[in-house]
Amino acid sequence: MVYEDRPQVDNLAERLLEQRRVLVSGRLDLAASTEAAARLMLLDGTGDDPIELVLSCPDGDLVAAMALADTVELVGVELRTLAAGSVGGPAVLPFAVGGRRVAQPHATFRFLEPRLEVQGAASDVIAETARHTEVAADLCRRLAAATGRSADTVAADLRGRRVLTAQEAMAYGLVDEIQRRLRSV
Repeated sequence: MVYEDRPQVDNLAERLLEQRRVLVSGRLDLAASTEAAARLMLLDGTGDDPIELVLSCPDGDLVAAMALADTVELVGVELRTLAAGSVGGPAVLPFAVGGRRVAQPHATFRFLEPRLEVQGAASDVIAETARHTEVAADLCRRLAAATGRSADTVAADLRGRRVLTAQEAMAYGLVDEIQRRLRSV
């Protein structure tokens, strides 16, 4: 995300942090994942009150999503994930592994197969492709465990670019609750 007025955005992020909320919006890349993970660890280490991770990420980097999901699973206090807008591609995983998974009524979940962009010598491309295939299979296994679906079903849904409404995501096992009103953590 590019912001014209960075001090105003930083002030908003600090105010959300005081409310024990972490917002991730836009493409989930390594920078966004690292910042969100750092904020989650800070909140986890500074109190016992619940934390809310708000995701509005229509797509994301596979490695970044896996890293944020690892942090979500390691947080020791109660953690609630909230889907706001569209959550898609690998960014679905950090949402899925949250403790209480809540979606806004018009949230959508876009299953997208993780992309790989690599260049270099043929041996580098082959090695990176093999690594990507392993991590993508792990993504499918983790989403399967979080939703009660088989890894093959999740993989097919990723390949098929399946889109779920909040209601459909609840039936799929991805969402625990659809938020009906704003509330604080």
